[in-house]
This record gives sequence, C-alpha cells and structure tokens, in this order.
Amino acid sequence: MHLLQVYLLGHRLVLWRCEDQIKVWQDQCPHRGIPLSSGWVQDQNTLVCPYHGMVFDGEGHCLHVPASPAIATFPKTSQVRSFLAKEQYGYIWVTLGKPVHDIPYFAEWDQPGFFHFLCGAYTINTSAPRVIENFTDVAHLPFVHEGLLGDRAHPEISEYQLTTDHNGLTAHNIEFYQPDPEGTGEAKSVSYIYKILRPLIAYFCKGSDEFQFSIFLAVTPVEELKSIAWLGVSRNYAPDAKAEDLRAFQDHLMSQDIPMLESQHPQRLPLDLQAEFHFPADQLAIAYRKWLKQLGLVFGTC
Repeated sequence: MHLLQVYLLGHRLVLWRCEDQIKVWQDQCPHRGIPLSSGWVQDQNTLVCPYHGMVFDGEGHCLHVPASPAIATFPKTSQVRSFLAKEQYGYIWVTLGKPVHDIPYFAEWDQPGFFHFLCGAYTINTSAPRVIENFTDVAHLPFVHEGLLGDRAHPEISEYQLTTDHNGLTAHNIEFYQPDPEGTGEAKSVSYIYKILRPLIAYFCKGSDEFQFSIFLAVTPVEELKSIAWLGVSRNYAPDAKAEDLRAFQDHLMSQDIPMLESQHPQRLPLDLQAEFHFPADQLAIAYRKWLKQLGLVFGTC
C-alpha cells in the first residue's frame, strides 16, 4: 500500500487509503515525531509507525504498542491528528480546518458529451494568489502565449461585466481574439467567462455550445512562496484527440507562464490597490484583491 507525503500551508501530511477511503493525517507519530509516511499499511486498514511499530486505526487511534502490549486504553495524546479529505474531479481535496463551503461544482465534469483530462502538478515558486490572478488575466495571452492563445496585433479586451456573490467573482462576456481557438485553423473572437470560486480555486469556459472548452484551476499553497497548480480540462469536441497531446499543450503553456510568475515582485500579492498600477482590463484582478482583503487572507499576500 502506497503512502504519500505532501506539504500544505507548512504542514507535513501523509495520505493513504483505508478501506476505500482517503485518509489524511499529520505526518508525525505522536510518540517521537517520526514521519508515518516512512511506515507501512497493515491488513488494509491500519498504519504502522516504522520507529517503534505503534499501530493506528483508520481514525488515527493507537491500537497497539509492541513494547508494551498490555496497554488496553490509550490517552488522547496517542492519537494522530487527522484532516478532512474528499476525492472529486480526479483529485484529492484536503482542508486543514472546518470548511465553510463544499468543493465548487464544475458542471462540465458531469455533462454528457464532454471529454476530460487532468494536468499537473506544476510547482511554482511564488504565492498561490499570484497563480490565481495570472490564470484569470486575459491581457497577457497575446504576449506570453503569442500564436497559441493570442495575437499581438489584436491585444484589445472588450469591456466586461463583473458580479460578486456568495460563490465568489464572475467576469462575464470577455470578448477576445485568438488565432486558433478551436483547433480548426480559423482565427476568431471568442467569449470567455471567468470565475474565482474560492480564494485559491478558479475556472473559465470559452466558446459556444458547439465548441466549448473549460478549465478549473486549484492551487495548493505549500509555503507562502511555493505553490502547486492543478488543472482539470473539459471540452465537448475533438473526441479522438489524444489526452497526452492535449496535456503536452497545457504543459507548454504553463512553461511559458511559470517564468513570468516567478519573476513578479513582490511575490506576495499586494492587497493595497495603490501598490501596483492597474488598467481597465484589470477589474477582475482588482475585485479579487478587494475580496481577499475582505476575507482577511494574509497567507501569500502583502
């Protein structure tokens, strides 16, 4: 049974599967702090510490200490701290606290006629809010992704509508010229909808009912200045396209984005709107910064 060590907000965690459920624990034995990810799974539903062989059940309770087999009851200090986790959209979602909302609903994932693939993980040495803002920034497409997602001869972004509600921020009807938006060789103006659904989860869809393409982005804040980006991609056309080719295209786009993201200064996202210059196409970015400030988010911001 495979044990996976991950980092989230400075916490070292261990992920493992227990009776078809994903368990996420603090990766630290309560006895001497040894990483439990160095241990092993026993009988499918217990985890064994590699240092003294202490056995823990799926809820993190200590069941057995080989050096003192007569112990019948264990104090609370012997329990491993656990966190909520859920499998959805091909990923494992973890929260370190009590979530206010559920995982956002991505409608395309359940719609018939849509094809999906996953991309990542992309490690980026910058703050997580910077990654979200880049993903929702249409104005960089003609320059960073010229010939793929934009054209320097057509950098204009139309005025668009912005709404804010309990689901976050939505930018409607962003009209934008692209050289080959549907893989048909035809250049045209396409309509985007961007959503920032949680502080570190964003989404866009573009096109028409016939050619619809969407991506959701979730960012794992490993540390304040180290993030991991994950993408889920859906489309309702080109059913014969190979997922590995489509994934390679997204990998290439990220390879263009990452140097730009890592060179931004400051790496933490400024929530003071006077700290950086903004132009009219930035209204979604401005609203995002205001929203983060209203939420009181300080991790990865300045």
